[in-house]
Amino acid sequence: MEMGTVGEPEYEFDKPPNIGLKLKLNHEYPLQSRQIIRPRPNQILEMMPLSARYFKYYIGKRLNKKRPIMDYIHMISAQRMYGCPIGGIGGGTIGRGFKGEFCRFQLYPGLYEYVTVPECQFIVNIKNANKDTIFQSVLSTYDKPKKAPSSWEWNLDPEACEYTGLYPRAWTTYDLSKYGVKLICRQISPVIPHNYKDSSLPCAVFVFSAKNVCNEHRDVSITFTWTEVLGTTNKKKTAAKLDLERYSEEHTSGVTLEQKIEDTPCTFTISKKKQENETIHEDYCLWNAAKTSSYVWECLKKHGRLEPDPSLTPPPPKVPDKTEKDEKEKKEKQKKIYKCDSVGLSSVISLDPGGSGFTEFCLAWDMPIVKYKKDKKVHKRYYTKYFGSDGIAGASIAAYALRNYKNWEKQLAEWQDPIMNNSNIPDWLKSALMNELYFIADGGTIWFDVHDEYPETDPRHNFGLFGYLEGHEYRMYNTYDVHFYASFALAQLWPNLQVVLQYMFRDTIGLETEKYRQSLYDGKSVKYKIKDSIPHDLGDPEGIPFSNINAYNIHDVSEWRDLNLKFILQVMRDYRLLRAHFAPFATDRNAEADAETDDGGDRAEPREATAVWDANQYLKDMYAACVALLRRAALWDKDGDGLIENGGFPDQTYDAWVMKGPSAYCGGLWIAAVSSVRVMAHMLGHEEDEREFAKLLDQGRNSYEDKLWNGSYYLFDLCAGNSKVVMSDQLAGQWFLRASGLTEPVFPEANVKKALSTIFENNVMKFKEGKMGAVNGYVTGPNGHIDTTAIQSEEMWVGVTYGLAALMIFEGMHEEAFVTAGGLHKTLTQMGLSFETPEALYENGNHRSVGYMRPLAIWGMYQALLARPPPPAPVANGQVHHTKDKPEL
Repeated sequence: MEMGTVGEPEYEFDKPPNIGLKLKLNHEYPLQSRQIIRPRPNQILEMMPLSARYFKYYIGKRLNKKRPIMDYIHMISAQRMYGCPIGGIGGGTIGRGFKGEFCRFQLYPGLYEYVTVPECQFIVNIKNANKDTIFQSVLSTYDKPKKAPSSWEWNLDPEACEYTGLYPRAWTTYDLSKYGVKLICRQISPVIPHNYKDSSLPCAVFVFSAKNVCNEHRDVSITFTWTEVLGTTNKKKTAAKLDLERYSEEHTSGVTLEQKIEDTPCTFTISKKKQENETIHEDYCLWNAAKTSSYVWECLKKHGRLEPDPSLTPPPPKVPDKTEKDEKEKKEKQKKIYKCDSVGLSSVISLDPGGSGFTEFCLAWDMPIVKYKKDKKVHKRYYTKYFGSDGIAGASIAAYALRNYKNWEKQLAEWQDPIMNNSNIPDWLKSALMNELYFIADGGTIWFDVHDEYPETDPRHNFGLFGYLEGHEYRMYNTYDVHFYASFALAQLWPNLQVVLQYMFRDTIGLETEKYRQSLYDGKSVKYKIKDSIPHDLGDPEGIPFSNINAYNIHDVSEWRDLNLKFILQVMRDYRLLRAHFAPFATDRNAEADAETDDGGDRAEPREATAVWDANQYLKDMYAACVALLRRAALWDKDGDGLIENGGFPDQTYDAWVMKGPSAYCGGLWIAAVSSVRVMAHMLGHEEDEREFAKLLDQGRNSYEDKLWNGSYYLFDLCAGNSKVVMSDQLAGQWFLRASGLTEPVFPEANVKKALSTIFENNVMKFKEGKMGAVNGYVTGPNGHIDTTAIQSEEMWVGVTYGLAALMIFEGMHEEAFVTAGGLHKTLTQMGLSFETPEALYENGNHRSVGYMRPLAIWGMYQALLARPPPPAPVANGQVHHTKDKPEL
């Protein structure tokens, strides 16, 4: 029996794209970066009371065997090893190193296990025409871990192998010409814009294409091995019984391994496409990672494929003349032999000289139920809507994936190709747009099916509940001040999930708790939430998320100036994008043709029609909430000048940077929010509200310009010590007005462009010579320098830099935008921070908070480029000078 298809590969997606993260498998990153935060003496003095209260809170958590939502004692430095993670949205993810290892398991919500499991691997075996093994190796160049199976060999030449990551796909090419073969592995995860069903699936497909480049026959065997992954926080394997089962369906076969992760059942399935004459007894084995891994290696070397371990065949019937003692010893011995915790599956590609072939594998993990420790309710992941929640869907998901992955790739091409072929977008930005999307799935994301809890008039009926963490280390769902920046990705690619998230927050606005807690910042006792406020977050996965909200406990977030305003601005931006959207992957007359697979018999499921939530209904449903939030925010205008004031503590997303009185950042968000609600009132025919907010807008605009504009930029605030501080994020309100398509000039156009030029000149070009984005605060003057008054003023925030670049594009400053964001992206790549993009970088190259939500703001740049492409390139000597040909900065 031969597995694989002989002849020229029919895949058009075999060849790695020219754009993406491209690394040799022995790549070493040229720039170092670690997570080390060293506050300055003046910052330490200011932070001492907070630090003392935090330490007390931390000790209390640890004594109760719980984790703090933000752990500043044991911070995680970037691992600098990752490629594209695998898995869809909301079902857990598994990281993959670019060198070929499975690592960073995020399966139980909110829990990241930074481990590499060497028994989870692909192994290649090459046999010559005489059926002798001439090469065998684990398909990885990661340094062989100490606990790896001793007999397994890592024999690849890393210089002859190259990785390309363009999320949600990745390609690894292995030049094994020395042994007569060239091999390509491509990895596909179903993270597909506007396709909600398939995007929710916890699986990935691996397609291996092989070409015989010599003049004699070759058999290329690919073996996929999997073991029980570490399932508890104490890094010990579970004591629970493992169930391993071989299965065979019409067109697929595989092995399942059932275990528990944090006391939650999870079934892993490794599967492959099989030929009709293949039986259930071929090409697999069960084994023990600690005891029988050598059998796997030697079996492959001898046979070129796996066979069941004969030592694990059923024992003979009981023999009567054996003594009772012998029987007891025999049972104990058999019990030890039978304790398998690993599975393996092989597939052979038979190649004549010059021939090509391929084989397909799938890894699926089925953890359908989530039950939080403190929560009585059982939550069902979104994919259970299609595959059931009984925990036996692994084989069905894998079979579905192997039938449909070609259609996934077609849909990805329909989405990505117009971006990849757009000459207005620099190549580095094309790569960054795709690869930053890893966080949509890998951000501790949960997605629950709740169709029976909401009426059809509510988007949650169709599209569930959605949550993603602020960061891998900052364990809070849907942190709203940060989602404000990141939301551009969801709003453009999965707009119904952005709508769901907005309805979830809308429902919290009227809530007020009677329960109090201590604020770590100042020690005051404050309510968890007050009425007519947007919460900071929707809870902690170690608590009861979506019910127990505002897990963040450093400040009184009900008094944060930006949260209410950011909800309003997102509603206006969402309305604009919902009106512009259409579902590009709906069922159409070509669906039947798309569904047909190579063998002509197995047909993929037709594409599910997806509609975008109605923009007008959305606006109507959100309007009352926006008005209530705006009127609550107006109470922060203490002097009645139409402009809100900050409270003299970190009362906004810069939660370690104090603003007092009128400020550029919060004042600008306020003016933009008033303008947006006035427009909503006009569109919905609320004439009295429109007049009220028009009057407030005029008053507020005048106060903002009179008090904060200094001729070059908007003042950070009115404190004398901040009079020369240029804040990179001072125009966030203007950015959202542009993104909402509002054309009426709210902020004077000349002032906006002048402020952007000042930011570019100081925060960008005087910070690491423009090679690391825009530092948050810069002090102008003859002795200009980074603002070091607060730890966050001297940070560069990745997401803020991308948002700033988006506004520059909207304002026609494309060159400055590409320098600002392009320099940052190149530095992040050289530091090895791909697929764990941090919140912040420091001038010394250190980082803070790996795997963070805010960098998704890069999709704001894409929206801006669609709305305002760069002007035609100038013609010099009859030759067009293309932007994309300029050297990357």
